[in-house]
Amino acid sequence: MIEINGQKFEYRNDCPYKYDYRKVASMIATKEIDEINTLRDLILNDLFFVVQFVLKIPIANHPFVVRMCREVEDGPKDYTLDVWAREHFKSSIITIAETIQYVLAHPDHAVGIFSYVRPVAKKFLFSIKELFQHERILHECFPDIIWNDCEKEAPLWSLDEGLILRRDTKRPDATISAWGLTEGMPTGRHFERRVYDDISTEDMADSVDMMEKVKTKFDSSQNIGTDAGHHRVIGTYYHHADPLTYIRGLKDLEGNPKYFYRLRAGSDDGSASGNPVFVSQRRWDDLKATRTFACQQLCDPSPLADMKLNPDFLLPIERRMVPKNLYRFLLVDQAGDLETNRVRSGPTLDSWAFGVIGVEPFTDDIGQSRVFIEDLFISPLSESEAIEQIVRMYLKAGMVMKVGVEKVGISSTHIHVSKALQACGRHVNFDLGGNGVLLRPAGRNKKKFIEGALSWPLNNGKIFYSTACPANFIERFKMEMRNFPVWHDDGINMLAYLYDLLKDMFFGMAEDEAEAEKKKRYADKPVRRSWMGV
Repeated sequence: MIEINGQKFEYRNDCPYKYDYRKVASMIATKEIDEINTLRDLILNDLFFVVQFVLKIPIANHPFVVRMCREVEDGPKDYTLDVWAREHFKSSIITIAETIQYVLAHPDHAVGIFSYVRPVAKKFLFSIKELFQHERILHECFPDIIWNDCEKEAPLWSLDEGLILRRDTKRPDATISAWGLTEGMPTGRHFERRVYDDISTEDMADSVDMMEKVKTKFDSSQNIGTDAGHHRVIGTYYHHADPLTYIRGLKDLEGNPKYFYRLRAGSDDGSASGNPVFVSQRRWDDLKATRTFACQQLCDPSPLADMKLNPDFLLPIERRMVPKNLYRFLLVDQAGDLETNRVRSGPTLDSWAFGVIGVEPFTDDIGQSRVFIEDLFISPLSESEAIEQIVRMYLKAGMVMKVGVEKVGISSTHIHVSKALQACGRHVNFDLGGNGVLLRPAGRNKKKFIEGALSWPLNNGKIFYSTACPANFIERFKMEMRNFPVWHDDGINMLAYLYDLLKDMFFGMAEDEAEAEKKKRYADKPVRRSWMGV
Protein backbone atom coordinates (compact mmCIF):
# COMPACT_ATOMS: atom_id res chain seq x y z
CA MET A 1 0.00 0.00 0.00
CA ILE A 2 1.36 3.42 -1.00
CA GLU A 3 -0.05 6.94 -0.84
CA ILE A 4 0.25 9.72 -3.43
CA ASN A 5 -1.52 13.08 -3.05
CA GLY A 6 -3.40 11.73 -0.07
CA GLN A 7 -4.78 8.85 -2.13
CA LYS A 8 -4.07 5.36 -0.87
CA PHE A 9 -3.18 2.90 -3.61
CA GLU A 10 -2.67 -0.85 -3.68
CA TYR A 11 -0.81 -2.32 -6.63
CA ARG A 12 -2.71 -4.99 -8.61
CA ASN A 13 -0.96 -7.59 -10.73
CA ASP A 14 -3.95 -7.80 -13.09
CA CYS A 15 -3.77 -4.10 -14.09
CA PRO A 16 -1.60 -3.02 -17.07
CA TYR A 17 -0.23 0.14 -15.42
CA LYS A 18 1.94 2.38 -17.52
CA TYR A 19 4.40 2.91 -14.65
CA ASP A 20 5.22 1.15 -11.39
CA TYR A 21 3.87 3.60 -8.83
CA ARG A 22 5.48 1.65 -5.97
CA LYS A 23 8.94 2.39 -7.35
CA VAL A 24 7.98 5.99 -8.02
CA ALA A 25 6.80 6.45 -4.42
CA SER A 26 9.92 4.73 -3.08
CA MET A 27 12.30 6.84 -5.17
CA ILE A 28 10.51 10.02 -4.10
CA ALA A 29 10.72 8.95 -0.45
CA THR A 30 14.50 8.31 -0.72
CA LYS A 31 14.92 11.55 -2.73
CA GLU A 32 16.39 9.68 -5.70
CA ILE A 33 14.10 11.74 -7.91
CA ASP A 34 12.54 15.16 -7.51
CA GLU A 35 8.97 14.83 -6.30
CA ILE A 36 7.39 17.83 -8.03
CA ASN A 37 9.00 17.26 -11.43
CA THR A 38 8.15 13.55 -11.30
CA LEU A 39 4.52 14.13 -10.39
CA ARG A 40 4.28 16.82 -13.08
CA ASP A 41 5.59 14.38 -15.70
CA LEU A 42 3.17 11.69 -14.54
CA ILE A 43 0.20 14.05 -14.78
CA LEU A 44 1.21 15.07 -18.32
CA ASN A 45 1.97 11.57 -19.58
CA ASP A 46 -0.11 9.03 -17.64
CA LEU A 47 -3.86 9.31 -18.03
CA PHE A 48 -4.61 6.72 -15.36
CA PHE A 49 -2.43 8.66 -12.92
CA VAL A 50 -4.73 11.67 -13.41
CA VAL A 51 -7.85 9.57 -12.86
CA GLN A 52 -6.48 7.82 -9.77
CA PHE A 53 -4.42 10.49 -8.02
CA VAL A 54 -5.88 13.82 -9.24
CA LEU A 55 -9.57 12.95 -9.61
CA LYS A 56 -9.13 10.63 -6.62
CA ILE A 57 -11.63 7.97 -7.62
CA PRO A 58 -10.75 4.88 -5.51
CA ILE A 59 -12.68 2.37 -7.65
CA ALA A 60 -10.67 3.46 -10.70
CA ASN A 61 -7.94 1.00 -9.65
CA HIS A 62 -9.49 -1.73 -11.77
CA PRO A 63 -8.20 -3.64 -14.84
CA PHE A 64 -10.95 -2.26 -17.10
CA VAL A 65 -10.28 1.38 -16.18
CA VAL A 66 -6.51 1.01 -16.46
CA ARG A 67 -6.84 -0.73 -19.81
CA MET A 68 -9.18 1.94 -21.18
CA CYS A 69 -6.83 4.71 -20.07
CA ARG A 70 -4.06 2.99 -22.01
CA GLU A 71 -6.28 2.52 -25.07
CA VAL A 72 -7.27 6.18 -25.11
CA GLU A 73 -3.63 7.25 -24.68
CA ASP A 74 -2.26 4.95 -27.36
CA GLY A 75 -5.10 5.29 -29.87
CA PRO A 76 -5.98 8.05 -32.36
CA LYS A 77 -6.46 11.55 -30.98
CA ASP A 78 -8.88 12.88 -33.59
CA TYR A 79 -12.16 11.68 -35.08
CA THR A 80 -12.78 9.13 -32.33
CA LEU A 81 -16.17 7.80 -31.29
CA ASP A 82 -16.25 6.08 -27.90
CA VAL A 83 -19.51 4.30 -27.06
CA TRP A 84 -19.13 2.64 -23.66
CA ALA A 85 -21.57 1.23 -21.15
CA ARG A 86 -22.79 3.67 -18.53
CA GLU A 87 -20.86 3.78 -15.23
CA HIS A 88 -17.72 2.68 -17.07
CA PHE A 89 -15.59 5.85 -16.70
CA LYS A 90 -15.78 7.22 -20.25
CA SER A 91 -16.51 10.79 -19.10
CA SER A 92 -14.04 10.61 -16.21
CA ILE A 93 -11.26 9.40 -18.48
CA ILE A 94 -11.83 11.41 -21.68
CA THR A 95 -13.97 14.45 -20.89
CA ILE A 96 -12.43 15.32 -17.52
CA ALA A 97 -9.01 13.69 -17.01
CA GLU A 98 -7.75 13.95 -20.58
CA THR A 99 -9.00 17.55 -20.88
CA ILE A 100 -7.09 18.50 -17.72
CA GLN A 101 -4.01 16.76 -19.09
CA TYR A 102 -4.41 18.55 -22.44
CA VAL A 103 -4.78 22.11 -21.12
CA LEU A 104 -1.84 21.67 -18.75
CA ALA A 105 0.27 20.76 -21.79
CA HIS A 106 -1.36 23.42 -24.04
CA PRO A 107 -2.55 26.33 -21.86
CA ASP A 108 -2.69 28.69 -24.85
CA HIS A 109 -5.27 26.50 -26.60
CA ALA A 110 -9.06 26.54 -26.26
CA VAL A 111 -11.14 23.48 -25.37
CA GLY A 112 -14.89 23.29 -25.89
CA ILE A 113 -17.09 20.71 -24.15
CA PHE A 114 -20.36 20.15 -26.03
CA SER A 115 -23.47 18.35 -24.81
CA TYR A 116 -27.05 18.08 -25.98
CA VAL A 117 -27.93 21.12 -23.83
CA ARG A 118 -25.57 23.50 -22.06
CA PRO A 119 -26.43 22.60 -18.43
CA VAL A 120 -25.17 19.05 -19.09
CA ALA A 121 -21.86 20.35 -20.47
CA LYS A 122 -21.54 22.68 -17.47
CA LYS A 123 -21.57 19.66 -15.13
CA PHE A 124 -18.37 18.43 -16.74
CA LEU A 125 -16.87 21.92 -16.58
CA PHE A 126 -17.83 22.18 -12.90
CA SER A 127 -15.81 19.04 -12.09
CA ILE A 128 -12.77 20.46 -13.89
CA LYS A 129 -13.20 23.88 -12.23
CA GLU A 130 -13.29 22.33 -8.75
CA LEU A 131 -10.13 20.33 -9.39
CA PHE A 132 -8.20 23.40 -10.57
CA GLN A 133 -9.35 25.35 -7.54
CA HIS A 134 -8.78 22.79 -4.81
CA GLU A 135 -6.36 20.03 -5.83
CA ARG A 136 -3.04 20.65 -4.08
CA ILE A 137 -1.05 18.45 -6.46
CA LEU A 138 -2.07 20.58 -9.45
CA HIS A 139 -1.12 23.85 -7.74
CA GLU A 140 2.25 22.49 -6.60
CA CYS A 141 3.14 20.91 -9.95
CA PHE A 142 1.83 23.65 -12.27
CA PRO A 143 2.25 27.06 -10.60
CA ASP A 144 3.07 28.48 -14.04
CA ILE A 145 -0.37 27.49 -15.37
CA ILE A 146 -2.81 27.40 -12.44
CA TRP A 147 -3.64 30.57 -10.54
CA ASN A 148 -2.98 30.70 -6.80
CA ASP A 149 -6.52 31.98 -6.28
CA CYS A 150 -8.41 31.08 -9.43
CA GLU A 151 -11.62 32.94 -8.59
CA LYS A 152 -9.82 36.21 -7.88
CA GLU A 153 -6.91 36.17 -10.31
CA ALA A 154 -8.26 34.51 -13.46
CA PRO A 155 -9.65 36.87 -16.16
CA LEU A 156 -12.54 34.42 -16.60
CA TRP A 157 -13.57 31.84 -14.05
CA SER A 158 -17.21 30.81 -14.25
CA LEU A 159 -19.39 28.08 -15.68
CA ASP A 160 -21.09 30.57 -17.99
CA GLU A 161 -18.02 32.26 -19.46
CA GLY A 162 -15.48 29.48 -19.05
CA LEU A 163 -12.10 29.14 -17.36
CA ILE A 164 -8.86 30.91 -18.35
CA LEU A 165 -5.61 29.48 -17.01
CA ARG A 166 -2.27 31.27 -16.98
CA ARG A 167 -1.13 31.61 -20.58
CA ASP A 168 1.34 33.56 -22.69
CA THR A 169 -1.24 34.68 -25.25
CA LYS A 170 -3.77 37.48 -24.78
CA ARG A 171 -6.35 35.37 -26.57
CA PRO A 172 -9.87 36.17 -25.30
CA ASP A 173 -11.20 32.61 -25.73
CA ALA A 174 -11.53 30.66 -22.50
CA THR A 175 -9.10 27.81 -21.96
CA ILE A 176 -12.11 25.55 -21.28
CA SER A 177 -15.76 26.36 -21.84
CA ALA A 178 -19.06 24.46 -21.96
CA TRP A 179 -21.72 24.64 -24.66
CA GLY A 180 -25.02 23.11 -25.77
CA LEU A 181 -25.51 21.93 -29.33
CA THR A 182 -29.19 22.86 -29.37
CA GLU A 183 -28.83 26.18 -27.57
CA GLY A 184 -26.26 28.96 -27.42
CA MET A 185 -23.72 27.52 -29.84
CA PRO A 186 -20.63 29.78 -29.82
CA THR A 187 -19.96 32.00 -32.82
CA GLY A 188 -16.65 33.49 -33.86
CA ARG A 189 -14.68 30.98 -31.77
CA HIS A 190 -12.36 28.18 -32.73
CA PHE A 191 -11.31 25.30 -30.51
CA GLU A 192 -8.16 23.22 -30.75
CA ARG A 193 -9.89 20.47 -28.78
CA ARG A 194 -13.59 19.66 -28.87
CA VAL A 195 -15.20 17.01 -26.69
CA TYR A 196 -18.78 15.93 -27.40
CA ASP A 197 -20.21 14.13 -24.38
CA ASP A 198 -23.87 13.29 -23.72
CA ILE A 199 -25.09 14.59 -27.08
CA SER A 200 -27.59 11.71 -26.99
CA THR A 201 -29.91 11.31 -24.00
CA GLU A 202 -32.89 9.22 -22.98
CA ASP A 203 -35.22 12.23 -23.09
CA MET A 204 -34.06 13.21 -26.55
CA ALA A 205 -34.71 9.69 -27.86
CA ASP A 206 -38.42 10.40 -27.51
CA SER A 207 -38.23 13.18 -30.12
CA VAL A 208 -37.07 12.32 -33.62
CA ASP A 209 -37.12 16.00 -34.55
CA MET A 210 -34.74 16.83 -31.70
CA MET A 211 -32.41 13.98 -32.68
CA GLU A 212 -32.31 15.37 -36.21
CA LYS A 213 -31.62 18.85 -34.86
CA VAL A 214 -28.67 17.59 -32.82
CA LYS A 215 -27.24 15.84 -35.91
CA THR A 216 -27.46 19.07 -37.88
CA LYS A 217 -25.93 21.11 -35.06
CA PHE A 218 -23.14 18.56 -34.67
CA ASP A 219 -22.29 18.97 -38.36
CA SER A 220 -22.39 22.76 -38.01
CA SER A 221 -20.05 22.66 -35.02
CA GLN A 222 -17.28 21.22 -37.18
CA ASN A 223 -16.80 24.78 -38.44
CA ILE A 224 -15.56 25.97 -35.04
CA GLY A 225 -12.56 23.64 -34.93
CA THR A 226 -9.05 24.38 -36.19
CA ASP A 227 -6.77 22.84 -38.79
CA ALA A 228 -4.41 21.36 -36.23
CA GLY A 229 -7.13 20.61 -33.71
CA HIS A 230 -8.91 17.40 -32.79
CA HIS A 231 -12.22 16.23 -31.41
CA ARG A 232 -13.67 13.26 -29.57
CA VAL A 233 -17.24 12.01 -29.35
CA ILE A 234 -18.35 10.07 -26.26
CA GLY A 235 -21.65 8.59 -25.22
CA THR A 236 -24.11 5.74 -24.90
CA TYR A 237 -26.79 4.74 -27.38
CA TYR A 238 -30.44 5.45 -26.66
CA HIS A 239 -32.07 4.92 -30.05
CA HIS A 240 -31.19 3.16 -33.28
CA ALA A 241 -31.30 6.53 -35.11
CA ASP A 242 -29.77 8.79 -32.47
CA PRO A 243 -26.82 11.16 -33.14
CA LEU A 244 -24.22 8.56 -32.15
CA THR A 245 -25.41 6.06 -34.76
CA TYR A 246 -25.44 8.91 -37.29
CA ILE A 247 -21.84 9.80 -36.44
CA ARG A 248 -20.80 6.15 -36.57
CA GLY A 249 -22.13 5.95 -40.13
CA LEU A 250 -20.32 9.02 -41.48
CA LYS A 251 -17.91 8.32 -44.35
CA ASP A 252 -15.00 10.24 -45.85
CA LEU A 253 -14.65 11.06 -49.55
CA GLU A 254 -13.21 7.60 -50.23
CA GLY A 255 -16.15 5.89 -48.54
CA ASN A 256 -14.22 4.88 -45.40
CA PRO A 257 -15.61 5.43 -41.88
CA LYS A 258 -14.67 8.93 -40.69
CA TYR A 259 -14.51 7.95 -37.03
CA PHE A 260 -12.35 5.48 -35.18
CA TYR A 261 -15.03 3.54 -33.32
CA ARG A 262 -14.48 2.05 -29.86
CA LEU A 263 -17.46 0.14 -28.50
CA ARG A 264 -17.09 -1.19 -24.98
CA ALA A 265 -20.10 -3.06 -23.65
CA GLY A 266 -20.53 -3.86 -19.97
CA SER A 267 -19.85 -7.58 -20.45
CA ASP A 268 -16.87 -9.42 -21.86
CA ASP A 269 -18.76 -10.79 -24.86
CA GLY A 270 -21.29 -7.97 -25.31
CA SER A 271 -24.23 -10.12 -24.22
CA ALA A 272 -26.48 -10.11 -21.17
CA SER A 273 -25.17 -13.56 -20.19
CA GLY A 274 -21.51 -12.47 -20.38
CA ASN A 275 -19.34 -11.64 -17.40
CA PRO A 276 -19.36 -7.96 -16.35
CA VAL A 277 -16.09 -6.19 -17.16
CA PHE A 278 -16.30 -3.58 -14.40
CA VAL A 279 -19.41 -3.56 -12.19
CA SER A 280 -20.05 -6.35 -9.73
CA GLN A 281 -22.13 -9.38 -10.69
CA ARG A 282 -24.81 -8.26 -8.26
CA ARG A 283 -24.94 -4.80 -9.85
CA TRP A 284 -24.99 -6.39 -13.32
CA ASP A 285 -27.93 -8.60 -12.38
CA ASP A 286 -29.82 -5.57 -11.05
CA LEU A 287 -29.19 -3.65 -14.28
CA LYS A 288 -30.49 -6.56 -16.36
CA ALA A 289 -33.95 -5.93 -14.93
CA THR A 290 -34.07 -2.37 -16.30
CA ARG A 291 -35.76 -1.51 -19.60
CA THR A 292 -32.70 0.41 -20.81
CA PHE A 293 -30.25 -2.43 -20.18
CA ALA A 294 -29.65 -3.20 -23.88
CA CYS A 295 -28.90 0.43 -24.76
CA GLN A 296 -26.99 1.54 -21.68
CA GLN A 297 -25.05 -1.60 -20.76
CA LEU A 298 -24.78 -3.68 -23.93
CA CYS A 299 -24.42 -0.56 -26.12
CA ASP A 300 -27.06 -2.05 -28.38
CA PRO A 301 -29.79 0.39 -29.41
CA SER A 302 -32.35 -2.39 -29.12
CA PRO A 303 -34.98 -0.83 -31.41
CA LEU A 304 -32.60 -1.62 -34.28
CA ALA A 305 -33.38 -5.30 -33.90
CA ASP A 306 -37.06 -4.47 -34.06
CA MET A 307 -36.81 -1.98 -36.93
CA LYS A 308 -39.89 -2.51 -39.06
CA LEU A 309 -38.64 -0.79 -42.22
CA ASN A 310 -34.87 -0.88 -42.57
CA PRO A 311 -33.72 1.82 -45.04
CA ASP A 312 -30.58 -0.22 -45.76
CA PHE A 313 -32.81 -2.56 -47.77
CA LEU A 314 -33.93 0.29 -50.05
CA LEU A 315 -31.78 -0.24 -53.14
CA PRO A 316 -30.30 2.54 -55.31
CA ILE A 317 -30.26 2.18 -59.08
CA GLU A 318 -28.94 4.52 -61.77
CA ARG A 319 -31.64 6.02 -63.98
CA ARG A 320 -30.19 4.43 -67.12
CA MET A 321 -30.51 1.01 -65.46
CA VAL A 322 -34.21 1.38 -64.63
CA PRO A 323 -36.19 -1.06 -66.85
CA LYS A 324 -38.06 0.52 -69.77
CA ASN A 325 -41.25 -1.55 -69.80
CA LEU A 326 -42.68 -0.32 -66.49
CA TYR A 327 -46.26 0.48 -65.57
CA ARG A 328 -46.04 3.96 -64.04
CA PHE A 329 -48.24 5.30 -61.26
CA LEU A 330 -48.28 8.79 -59.78
CA LEU A 331 -49.35 8.60 -56.13
CA VAL A 332 -50.24 11.49 -53.82
CA ASP A 333 -50.38 11.50 -50.01
CA GLN A 334 -51.90 14.86 -49.14
CA ALA A 335 -51.36 17.08 -46.10
CA GLY A 336 -54.06 19.66 -46.70
CA ASP A 337 -53.45 23.38 -47.00
CA LEU A 338 -50.37 24.78 -45.25
CA GLU A 339 -52.21 27.01 -42.75
CA THR A 340 -54.63 24.26 -41.74
CA ASN A 341 -51.69 21.89 -41.48
CA ARG A 342 -49.80 24.34 -39.26
CA VAL A 343 -52.71 24.64 -36.83
CA ARG A 344 -53.21 20.86 -36.72
CA SER A 345 -49.57 19.74 -36.59
CA GLY A 346 -47.84 22.50 -34.65
CA PRO A 347 -44.12 23.05 -35.19
CA THR A 348 -43.53 19.76 -37.04
CA LEU A 349 -45.68 20.02 -40.15
CA ASP A 350 -47.03 17.10 -42.10
CA SER A 351 -45.69 16.98 -45.63
CA TRP A 352 -47.21 16.44 -49.02
CA ALA A 353 -45.68 13.32 -50.50
CA PHE A 354 -46.01 12.32 -54.13
CA GLY A 355 -43.95 10.29 -56.49
CA VAL A 356 -43.78 8.46 -59.80
CA ILE A 357 -43.52 4.74 -59.09
CA GLY A 358 -42.64 2.27 -61.84
CA VAL A 359 -43.68 -1.37 -61.50
CA GLU A 360 -42.47 -4.29 -63.61
CA PRO A 361 -45.57 -5.92 -65.15
CA PHE A 362 -44.63 -9.40 -64.03
CA THR A 363 -43.81 -11.18 -60.79
CA ASP A 364 -41.06 -13.47 -59.57
CA ASP A 365 -41.36 -16.90 -57.98
CA ILE A 366 -42.54 -15.39 -54.68
CA GLY A 367 -45.24 -13.33 -56.38
CA GLN A 368 -43.48 -9.97 -56.10
CA SER A 369 -42.86 -7.32 -58.75
CA ARG A 370 -39.88 -5.03 -58.61
CA VAL A 371 -40.84 -1.45 -57.78
CA PHE A 372 -38.85 1.65 -58.77
CA ILE A 373 -39.23 5.10 -57.22
CA GLU A 374 -38.43 7.21 -60.28
CA ASP A 375 -39.35 10.63 -58.90
CA LEU A 376 -40.14 11.84 -55.40
CA PHE A 377 -41.24 14.97 -53.54
CA ILE A 378 -41.80 15.25 -49.76
CA SER A 379 -42.28 18.67 -48.18
CA PRO A 380 -44.84 20.90 -46.44
CA LEU A 381 -46.66 22.95 -49.10
CA SER A 382 -49.78 24.99 -49.58
CA GLU A 383 -52.42 23.14 -51.57
CA SER A 384 -51.91 25.33 -54.64
CA GLU A 385 -48.14 24.74 -54.54
CA ALA A 386 -48.71 21.01 -54.17
CA ILE A 387 -51.06 20.89 -57.18
CA GLU A 388 -48.49 22.77 -59.26
CA GLN A 389 -45.71 20.36 -58.27
CA ILE A 390 -47.91 17.31 -58.96
CA VAL A 391 -48.71 18.58 -62.46
CA ARG A 392 -45.02 19.18 -63.16
CA MET A 393 -44.16 15.68 -62.03
CA TYR A 394 -46.93 14.16 -64.17
CA LEU A 395 -45.82 16.01 -67.32
CA LYS A 396 -42.21 15.01 -66.72
CA ALA A 397 -42.99 11.32 -66.14
CA GLY A 398 -44.09 10.34 -69.64
CA MET A 399 -46.86 7.76 -69.87
CA VAL A 400 -48.59 7.36 -66.50
CA MET A 401 -51.00 4.44 -66.19
CA LYS A 402 -52.92 5.68 -63.16
CA VAL A 403 -52.95 8.66 -60.82
CA GLY A 404 -53.82 7.86 -57.21
CA VAL A 405 -54.75 10.67 -54.82
CA GLU A 406 -55.47 10.15 -51.14
CA LYS A 407 -59.06 10.96 -50.23
CA VAL A 408 -59.54 11.92 -46.59
CA GLY A 409 -62.88 13.20 -45.33
CA ILE A 410 -64.34 15.87 -47.61
CA SER A 411 -61.02 16.75 -49.27
CA SER A 412 -61.28 17.74 -52.94
CA THR A 413 -57.62 17.54 -53.88
CA HIS A 414 -58.31 15.01 -56.61
CA ILE A 415 -60.68 17.44 -58.33
CA HIS A 416 -58.07 20.20 -58.30
CA VAL A 417 -55.46 17.80 -59.68
CA SER A 418 -57.82 16.72 -62.46
CA LYS A 419 -58.64 20.32 -63.44
CA ALA A 420 -54.98 21.41 -63.37
CA LEU A 421 -53.96 18.48 -65.60
CA GLN A 422 -56.87 19.18 -67.95
CA ALA A 423 -55.59 22.74 -68.37
CA CYS A 424 -52.36 21.20 -69.63
CA GLY A 425 -54.13 18.92 -72.10
CA ARG A 426 -53.98 15.81 -69.89
CA HIS A 427 -57.14 14.02 -68.82
CA VAL A 428 -57.40 12.10 -65.56
CA ASN A 429 -60.85 10.84 -64.65
CA PHE A 430 -61.55 9.87 -61.05
CA ASP A 431 -64.91 8.28 -61.83
CA LEU A 432 -65.26 4.54 -61.41
CA GLY A 433 -63.13 2.76 -64.02
CA GLY A 434 -61.17 5.90 -64.89
CA ASN A 435 -57.42 6.38 -64.87
CA GLY A 436 -57.68 8.31 -61.61
CA VAL A 437 -58.05 6.38 -58.33
CA LEU A 438 -59.04 7.64 -54.90
CA LEU A 439 -56.75 6.19 -52.25
CA ARG A 440 -58.69 5.71 -49.03
CA PRO A 441 -57.45 4.84 -45.52
CA ALA A 442 -60.72 2.87 -45.15
CA GLY A 443 -60.51 2.81 -41.37
CA ARG A 444 -57.27 0.82 -41.36
CA ASN A 445 -54.64 1.23 -38.68
CA LYS A 446 -52.10 3.37 -40.49
CA LYS A 447 -49.02 1.82 -38.92
CA LYS A 448 -50.16 -1.73 -39.64
CA PHE A 449 -51.18 -0.73 -43.16
CA ILE A 450 -47.73 0.69 -43.97
CA GLU A 451 -45.81 -2.16 -42.37
CA GLY A 452 -48.03 -4.79 -44.00
CA ALA A 453 -47.62 -3.23 -47.45
CA LEU A 454 -43.89 -2.47 -47.43
CA SER A 455 -42.03 -4.85 -45.13
CA TRP A 456 -42.21 -7.95 -47.34
CA PRO A 457 -41.12 -6.38 -50.67
CA LEU A 458 -38.53 -4.23 -48.87
CA ASN A 459 -36.97 -7.16 -47.02
CA ASN A 460 -36.84 -9.17 -50.25
CA GLY A 461 -35.00 -6.52 -52.25
CA LYS A 462 -37.93 -5.49 -54.44
CA ILE A 463 -37.98 -1.73 -53.82
CA PHE A 464 -35.50 0.50 -55.65
CA TYR A 465 -35.02 4.24 -55.95
CA SER A 466 -33.49 6.05 -58.90
CA THR A 467 -30.34 7.96 -57.99
CA ALA A 468 -31.79 10.75 -60.15
CA CYS A 469 -34.38 11.44 -57.42
CA PRO A 470 -33.60 14.56 -55.35
CA ALA A 471 -31.20 13.43 -52.63
CA ASN A 472 -32.94 15.43 -49.87
CA PHE A 473 -36.26 13.71 -50.53
CA ILE A 474 -34.66 10.26 -50.60
CA GLU A 475 -32.97 11.02 -47.29
CA ARG A 476 -36.31 12.15 -45.85
CA PHE A 477 -37.89 8.93 -47.15
CA LYS A 478 -35.18 6.85 -45.46
CA MET A 479 -35.59 8.84 -42.27
CA GLU A 480 -39.29 8.00 -42.20
CA MET A 481 -38.41 4.31 -42.57
CA ARG A 482 -35.69 4.47 -39.95
CA ASN A 483 -37.95 6.10 -37.37
CA PHE A 484 -41.17 4.26 -38.21
CA PRO A 485 -43.59 4.17 -36.44
CA VAL A 486 -42.70 7.11 -34.16
CA TRP A 487 -42.24 9.92 -36.71
CA HIS A 488 -43.76 11.32 -39.88
CA ASP A 489 -44.79 8.70 -42.43
CA ASP A 490 -45.93 10.79 -45.41
CA GLY A 491 -43.60 9.28 -48.02
CA ILE A 492 -43.89 5.67 -46.92
CA ASN A 493 -47.67 5.99 -46.65
CA MET A 494 -47.72 7.21 -50.25
CA LEU A 495 -45.71 4.18 -51.38
CA ALA A 496 -47.87 1.80 -49.33
CA TYR A 497 -50.91 2.91 -51.33
CA LEU A 498 -49.24 1.45 -54.44
CA TYR A 499 -50.02 -2.03 -53.19
CA ASP A 500 -53.72 -1.13 -52.95
CA LEU A 501 -53.62 -0.42 -56.69
CA LEU A 502 -51.68 -3.57 -57.52
CA LYS A 503 -54.23 -5.83 -55.84
CA ASP A 504 -56.57 -5.40 -58.80
CA MET A 505 -53.91 -6.08 -61.41
CA PHE A 506 -52.72 -9.44 -62.66
CA PHE A 507 -49.07 -9.79 -63.59
CA GLY A 508 -47.72 -13.01 -65.05
CA MET A 509 -44.25 -14.36 -64.39
CA ALA A 510 -41.27 -13.05 -66.31
CA GLU A 511 -40.50 -15.13 -69.40
CA ASP A 512 -37.18 -16.45 -68.15
CA GLU A 513 -38.64 -17.26 -64.71
CA ALA A 514 -41.72 -18.85 -66.22
CA GLU A 515 -39.53 -21.03 -68.40
CA ALA A 516 -37.40 -21.99 -65.41
CA GLU A 517 -40.53 -22.87 -63.44
CA LYS A 518 -41.76 -25.01 -66.35
CA LYS A 519 -38.48 -26.91 -66.57
CA LYS A 520 -38.49 -27.47 -62.83
CA ARG A 521 -42.06 -28.79 -62.94
CA TYR A 522 -41.28 -31.43 -65.57
CA ALA A 523 -37.73 -32.25 -64.54
CA ASP A 524 -38.64 -35.37 -62.54
CA LYS A 525 -41.24 -36.73 -64.95
CA PRO A 526 -40.26 -39.57 -67.38
CA VAL A 527 -39.93 -38.49 -70.98
CA ARG A 528 -42.39 -40.32 -73.26
CA ARG A 529 -40.87 -41.35 -76.56
CA SER A 530 -42.85 -42.28 -79.67
CA TRP A 531 -41.98 -44.12 -82.84
CA MET A 532 -41.80 -40.70 -84.54
CA GLY A 533 -38.68 -39.89 -82.56
CA VAL A 534 -36.84 -43.05 -83.70
